[in-house]
Amino acid sequence: MVHSFAKPSLIVLALFLCFVPSFCVSTKGAVLSSLSSYLITMANVNAFNTITLIHELISNTSDTNLKQIYASCSMDYNDALLSITYVKDSFNSGNFNGMNSNAAIVVKDIEHCGLKAPDSTPLLKYNQPLEDVTNIIMILADYLAGKY
Repeated sequence: MVHSFAKPSLIVLALFLCFVPSFCVSTKGAVLSSLSSYLITMANVNAFNTITLIHELISNTSDTNLKQIYASCSMDYNDALLSITYVKDSFNSGNFNGMNSNAAIVVKDIEHCGLKAPDSTPLLKYNQPLEDVTNIIMILADYLAGKY
């Protein structure tokens, strides 16, 4: 299973270039929209792949406590995946405030799983990148809504 995210440096570069007035005065909205769409897709793929990982972890452990923790994380990620769908729907309809609030729910669900999971689980290394991308989506939603 491959959990791929764009290199953070590329995302930062794209954001930086977009806010340099001489670079994209007329294309700022298009750049933000393209980047938002790309990151929403990345978040969706990551959440789906993480659910698959969680199911593998449940199958491969005999520890009933860990099975319960992973089952709970599976519910958190199912909720996150649903919220990512709402993020995408909000984005597509131009409801950028809804995009932001649904992305905040994704972060909450991911954090909820992270608080329960033991430090030794491979699951934790997938929580942070998804949380980071979702936080960037929230920032982009605010820019698209004209808050900055």
